[in-house]
Order: sequence, then structure tokens, then C-alpha cells
Amino acid sequence: MDSSEERIGLNGAAAVLGLAPEAVRRYVDDGRLRAERPENGVYSLSLAEVQALARELEVESAEEEIFEGEVMGDEGDSRSRLPAVPFERYERLLQQGQDYKTRLEERNRQMEDIRVERDAARVEIDRLWSEIERLNLIEFQRELQEKTISTLEEDKTKLEAERERLINERLELVEEKSGLVEERIRLEAELQAIKNRGFWSRLFGG
Repeated sequence: MDSSEERIGLNGAAAVLGLAPEAVRRYVDDGRLRAERPENGVYSLSLAEVQALARELEVESAEEEIFEGEVMGDEGDSRSRLPAVPFERYERLLQQGQDYKTRLEERNRQMEDIRVERDAARVEIDRLWSEIERLNLIEFQRELQEKTISTLEEDKTKLEAERERLINERLELVEEKSGLVEERIRLEAELQAIKNRGFWSRLFGG
């Protein structure tokens, strides 16, 4: 498939041909139109081929308007004999051709408007996608920050509890040290008393 070729769907082809989508599907089944149908089941047709078929259908419709067996021209020269078309029908054929041209121009304008809207929609989708990615990044950063803060709060609580435990242990150790110091002083006093009593006992023969 040529990437530069304009493609339309089944309903778009029906609008160009002035037929129902079922009729367009029959043309595809009969081989008069080529269509691609990917896995999603949506028909994709070439706009140029649809327009060419529309012109063929206009010609076939015009030929059906000609009276069968009625000719005009010199009867002796078969090469100059042409189908006879009443003037009213000739005017109607011209009008049909003009109407088809007008409809085709209008559809071309509609297709151009659709193409412009499609391009604008693509630009908007790209912008929105970029915005979504940016918002997702911000949300991720916020969640990461909240988790980090929560973790820090938990660590802070644990550290404060550990600090309180260490302070209590320090107080207990200080009290224990104080008790040991008092015990040492008491023992030193008793030892000194024993030493002194022994000296006076020896001195006075006690």
C-alpha cells in the first residue's frame, strides 16, 4: 500500500458513490473495488479507485437512459449513426454530470476538512500524551516522596526510641557507678578503721 495514497472507509466510499454500505461491500466482493481489511475488520479503500468507480457508474447510468434501437444520422452510413437521445434527456444527463461534479467537489472539500481535523487531532493527541506522561512522572515523584517521608518518619521514630533506651541505660549505669563509688568509699573507710585499730592495739598492747 502506497503510504501517500488517501484511504477511506466503507461509509466514506458509500458517501462518494451515493450508495448504501452493503452495495459497496458487494462491489468489493465482485472484485470491482479493492479493499484491505486488517484484523480489526474495518474496510480500507483507495479514494482514487472509489472515485474512478463513481465515474464508471455515472457512465453506465447515462447509457441506460439511451433508447435502445433508436438511432440518428444517415441510414446509409452506419459509421455516422449515433444513438438518438431526446433533448430533455440530454439536458438531464448534462445536469447529472454537473451534479456529480458538484457533489465530488463538495466531497473533496469535506475530505480536506476531515484531513485537517485529523491532523489537528493528531497534534492534540501528541500534546495530551506528553501531558499525561508528565503528569504520570509528577505522580510517581509525589508517591516516591511520600514513601521517602514515611520511611524517614519510621526511621526517626525508631531512632528516638533507641535514643530513649540508651538514655535510660546511661542513667542506670550512672546510678550503678554512683553506688559502686559509695561502696568503694565505705570499704576504704572500713579498711582504714581496721588498719588504725590494729596500730593502736599493737601500740598499747591490746
